[in-house]
Amino acid sequence: MVEGDLGRHRVVIAVGAAHDAAAAEIARVAAEYEVDVRRCDDVYAATAEVALSRDRCVLVIGRLGELAKEGRRFFAIAADRGARCCGLLDAATGAEPDVVAAAVRAGVVVIGATAEVKDVLDAWLAVGGCPPSKPVVCLDEEYRATEAELNALLGQGTDE
Repeated sequence: MVEGDLGRHRVVIAVGAAHDAAAAEIARVAAEYEVDVRRCDDVYAATAEVALSRDRCVLVIGRLGELAKEGRRFFAIAADRGARCCGLLDAATGAEPDVVAAAVRAGVVVIGATAEVKDVLDAWLAVGGCPPSKPVVCLDEEYRATEAELNALLGQGTDE
């Protein structure tokens, strides 16, 4: 739980359709942390909500495939406005292989189950201030080689 005023200036935006069980679970868990929780049906509504919450600390959580629509532009918009992003990559919806790598490089936290939302919220709330998503510059050649191998195996080009 959040003590004092820490949670008052923080907003969690749960992205997903009204019938999306994952979005409902994300919103429920976030509400336990006594932060302001907003529900958005899609990434377009989330973009507007991020813009309206400019002077607040924002964490956007939703299915990775939804957040990555329109050529992954939302990641750049969110980062530009200081919002953090967390994408749920689950077997039910999946995402293209290049989307995962691009999301990680954009500073998006990728999780595999809604059970991991608590860990993401704990880490987000533990940091003083409001750390924005930052692009990850990968200097690790082993990671680059693994990424290239995966892309080759999956027949994907790189997104650089």
